[in-house]
Amino acid sequence: MKHFLPRLTALVGLLFTVLTYVSAHNYNAQGICTDADCTEPFEPAVQEDGWYLLRNAGNVEWFSGLVNQGGNNIFLWGRLTCDIDFAGVTHTPIGVSEATKFNGRFDGQGHRIMNMKLRSTKDLQGFFGGLRGGGTRVSNLIIDKSCQITGKQRVGGIAAFAQTTGSEPIVIEGCMNEANVTGTSTAVGGILGGSMSPHPAIRILNCINTGTVRGSGESATIAGWLGDNAGSRVDNCYNTGRLMGIDGSKRNMVRHGGASAVQNIYEFYSSSTYTQGRATDWATPSPLASGELCYRLSQGEGGKAWGQAIGTDAMPLPFGSSPEVFLCGEAACDGAVIAEASHFSNTDEGLKLQSHQFLRGHCQVCGALEEGYPFPPRKVFLMAGQSNADGRAAVSTMPSYIQDYVSRGGSRFCYWSYTNGSEAAWQKFGGKFLPYVPHTDDNSTSRCGFDGIVYHLIEEALAGRFFVIKESHGGTAIDTRCSSGGNLWWCADPEWLASASPRSGHSLTLEFVENIGRCIDDVLAKLDEGYRIECIMWHQGESDRTQGAAYHDNLQQLVAYLRSWLVEKTGEARYATLPFIAGTVNRQSTQYNAEVEQALYRLAEEDKNFHVVDMSDCKLGSDNLHFDASGEEDAAQRMFSKLLELGLLDSDDATGASPVPNKGREDGWEGCFDLQGRGWQTAGSGQSRVPGIYIMDGRKVLVGSR
Repeated sequence: MKHFLPRLTALVGLLFTVLTYVSAHNYNAQGICTDADCTEPFEPAVQEDGWYLLRNAGNVEWFSGLVNQGGNNIFLWGRLTCDIDFAGVTHTPIGVSEATKFNGRFDGQGHRIMNMKLRSTKDLQGFFGGLRGGGTRVSNLIIDKSCQITGKQRVGGIAAFAQTTGSEPIVIEGCMNEANVTGTSTAVGGILGGSMSPHPAIRILNCINTGTVRGSGESATIAGWLGDNAGSRVDNCYNTGRLMGIDGSKRNMVRHGGASAVQNIYEFYSSSTYTQGRATDWATPSPLASGELCYRLSQGEGGKAWGQAIGTDAMPLPFGSSPEVFLCGEAACDGAVIAEASHFSNTDEGLKLQSHQFLRGHCQVCGALEEGYPFPPRKVFLMAGQSNADGRAAVSTMPSYIQDYVSRGGSRFCYWSYTNGSEAAWQKFGGKFLPYVPHTDDNSTSRCGFDGIVYHLIEEALAGRFFVIKESHGGTAIDTRCSSGGNLWWCADPEWLASASPRSGHSLTLEFVENIGRCIDDVLAKLDEGYRIECIMWHQGESDRTQGAAYHDNLQQLVAYLRSWLVEKTGEARYATLPFIAGTVNRQSTQYNAEVEQALYRLAEEDKNFHVVDMSDCKLGSDNLHFDASGEEDAAQRMFSKLLELGLLDSDDATGASPVPNKGREDGWEGCFDLQGRGWQTAGSGQSRVPGIYIMDGRKVLVGSR
């Protein structure tokens, strides 16, 4: 007993101490300690199944403080259990500095952060300060319109910045920012402020911004700067908020480096300066409310992430709490909604697709192939060069059919594989054929080249599937003594090629043939009907102006290399004389060189299968270097005319279009009409005939130049 009493006394004392400590921490409904001398100002969160359950503002600040201690605490998991009111509570960003970036999981469960006022003059302000690469995930979080976020540089609604690469990307998914986000400097965004070097892979999926975003420049409504990591992507997002501080790129939703991918994003704030997310093919007058936007977002990679109670929800939401939206009624065989016969509903009433409209085995609406149709060999066209082949005219200034290719996700009949010396383009297009859509060497679909119009004209002529393999990069030369964009060259000198390699090895030539080879092995050689390469189309020379005297020999060497490579690859001797069609440089261009132009015409005299297309007066844009939209159209028509002249679109019964009969050529053009139904005399002028597709005696005819 005498030994027991001291132990009992000690136990009672310890219990008294614990009770005294606990009773000194009284927390109000917001989780803030109300004791005068409180040593634990924020209510600790309860942990359950590895997640800290955040029930009030105090819990959130306790969690933030724990993460901001660094070490292994950056890997914690937090989950909101309800809407959190920050009225009267000052929030410290989670992951407050570059040293303590958050590297865990955070699930808002569709709950809101309300009345949070971040008013700072410092950088790195947001609900999260920094996110760290390596599997970080923030999901289902709403920053309410009652919040306000202000800082200097890198300011974001969900997160201010992201930094440090890892084996897995940072994912921000199903989040929504309604707050006004303001930065007095750059990199301000509704979801993410800006990435910092080293740039991690960042995935922003199924997110919304409705708040006003203000920056001094270089800002955007979803991500002020996504960085240039090839693994970064923004998919299935939309914006309705105003942006102030857009930079010269006019990328209003996502500013990013060339390697990043942006797709299926939609902009609903009206501004003529914006270049991203502008859809013009809505089937309903109010796509936000009708369910049409919700349906489109759900067709993206997000799957069933999006829902909307039509008639109740003003817009789609990504939290899974609203019902799925279905397209009902009728659609064309390519899935395009027939507005007058269709609607969107929360009940799956079914969608009837109209029948295919086959012509010579190809559906003229969606490009589908008719089962059992005996197709002749598929035509393949090679396209290569530098910036004017790559394309520098704004898609918004191009003909409507080019703009349609972008909005509907590609052409019906032209399938292409496009590379440009970058790893990102190689991963996306290398060895693969996708429906043609304008795409330039900065990984942008906002610009286009004359080649896109050529493909359209070929589509009109063939009315069937064909293939294009394209390699282009702005500012690139053949001669390695010249400066070349991205340190990439078209050189075919055997000694130089022996030490070069594709992409990082600086050779466009080797990448071009590598891609042709993969396209042949993976796709073309497997076609039941076979394939035939028709020609190489080429526009280049500006960057070789400082070595103009060597251009003849350099280009001759490249042509010979490409032809001999094709012969060796395919075993087809005919490719030794494959037509090579080169467009000239506009003589008013700041980079025109007469020796380069003369070299083309000299090669045409020496090689009957080398052909020159005069583009010397095709109109340039304000930079006096690149074709504008009218110049692109003119250059394309001339290139297309050469294809017709050389018989490269002759059909072997594939096109249904025959060369115009001799009687028509010599004895007049009565009964010959263009595709708009205009008689020949209104389509041309005297003996100056306009090459193209015409109707004579009830059938299509190909009219070449005389």
